[in-house]
Amino acid sequence: MTYRSTEFTVDELGFIQIALNKVLAAAARGELDLNQLAREEMASRGLDLKGDWVGFDRARQIHQVEVTK
Repeated sequence: MTYRSTEFTVDELGFIQIALNKVLAAAARGELDLNQLAREEMASRGLDLKGDWVGFDRARQIHQVEVTK
């Protein structure tokens, strides 16, 4: 089984099933930008848009994420 608009299986997207209702509701209302959240997470892992390691500095550039202190 796959979700309609993606190539990912239910197992691959299983993390969404354990998300808190208030988080899902905020995302559905547009109050939480899941794309921005994903970019910040990818940058914090040092990954490019394909999930390949490029290093933290380059990943922050690619995802246009600023360093917060």
